[in-house]
Amino acid sequence: MGRSLVRVILFVPGSPPSLSGWKLALRGLSIDGERLEGVGPRVDLEWVANDGHFGEAFSFGTVPAREVKRIDQAPGALVLSCHVDLLEGRAALVAMVERLRDAGALAVRLEQSKLGWLVDDWLAHFQADDAWSWHRGAVTFLRGDDALQSIGMHAFSRPDVWLPLDEPNEALQQLGSTLNVYQLEEDPTLLSGHTFRPDEATPRRRLERWPALEYPEGHPCHNPYGVWRFGQKGSTAREHTGAFNFMPALRAVLEAAAKQGPLDEARVLALRDAASVVAVEPRMLLTLERQRGYADLDPELVWEQWSALHPSG
Repeated sequence: MGRSLVRVILFVPGSPPSLSGWKLALRGLSIDGERLEGVGPRVDLEWVANDGHFGEAFSFGTVPAREVKRIDQAPGALVLSCHVDLLEGRAALVAMVERLRDAGALAVRLEQSKLGWLVDDWLAHFQADDAWSWHRGAVTFLRGDDALQSIGMHAFSRPDVWLPLDEPNEALQQLGSTLNVYQLEEDPTLLSGHTFRPDEATPRRRLERWPALEYPEGHPCHNPYGVWRFGQKGSTAREHTGAFNFMPALRAVLEAAAKQGPLDEARVLALRDAASVVAVEPRMLLTLERQRGYADLDPELVWEQWSALHPSG
């Protein structure tokens, strides 16, 4: 993975009243052979003073009310911008948080999902050798008008899930969680158009990779790897013509052209057909995507996806 990208942001309120106190706790720690000494190529540190809303940031049911009050009284928080994700860097990030706990950390919030825990609870989730535990610690679900969507899988450099509201909320969340955990445990080579079912008793659903639309780009909760959109129950696989890597990315080609004016369907399709592209092994496509830090548009759904990203043209 490219090391210039911030993959995970942790918000850690606690008792140290300045950055120097936190740096002291991390002295001598290293990640992938890089000694931190407070700041390094793998983790950037910032201390922020309490703005009066620390407790509010942890008031969504995962932290007891009495502990929320303690967090609200913390003088400040350490913000860790990590150039490693929660899969690749789990052991190192756990080691860091253990040091921070001993220095007075009270809680940890993952900014990619806004899900926060008391520091010992966060450690319990990520010390475990269990993908379900990691998922519980990092990923939440939002129910909208037409779908249930997970939030936070980009902390693992994976797409989230998006499910139409055609079953009770609990059943949909279990289905979506199962695909998410499958991604964490097995790292399957999924392509848009494949189908998925968690067991033989469950009808298959087609998966289509789409851009994430719930949050704008630049927002910590925006997933640049997109979402797996589940089709209706019983939907069948889409025939594949192969895996293709656009150079530059198809989305970048369209965004550059759009600076000259709105794009209609004919222009989008023409740009796609004229773009530089090579056929690659599906696994290589996944590797390139993670190195780049975002998913490209599906060339077979390029107009539909571009329209969803740019409804005005």
